[in-house]
Amino acid sequence: MLNKIVCTLTLVLLSNAVLAGPFDPIVSKAWVGESVPKQATATIQLNLTTVKAITLLAASSPLAEKIEIHNLMKYKGEMKLRVVPSLHIPEHRTTTFGSNGLFLMMTGLKQPLKIGDQVPLNLQYAFPDKQIKTISATAEVRKMELSYKHYGPKEVYDHH
Repeated sequence: MLNKIVCTLTLVLLSNAVLAGPFDPIVSKAWVGESVPKQATATIQLNLTTVKAITLLAASSPLAEKIEIHNLMKYKGEMKLRVVPSLHIPEHRTTTFGSNGLFLMMTGLKQPLKIGDQVPLNLQYAFPDKQIKTISATAEVRKMELSYKHYGPKEVYDHH
């Protein structure tokens, strides 16, 4: 009798869970900074860890018109920002978006991002065998540190 109850509970739990495959990438440390009034863009910081090689094809969120993969790199002595249509990530690698010039840019924000909010994300990727999958994650909205400053004669002004 106890065995039947345990089996039934296990089946119910498994049927309600969204199970990732053993080779699906893992999203961790996802966050985005709070926005200021009328702000139209925000960058998403996250780690994407792979077991098998993947190609990141796209990212989306219902809170933005689109999310683009951006790469900021030095070219002929100048910093150049370019939109990357897709990004190959080798196996057994953690790629950090938000450092080394690589980041995800949300454009066309549909609402202000307030501290503590959760931003739903969908990352679409392909395995080398061309199988396309989507993984869902959430990014926590955090307080922005003083990241852009306006200098007056003797003061520093922030947008808060």
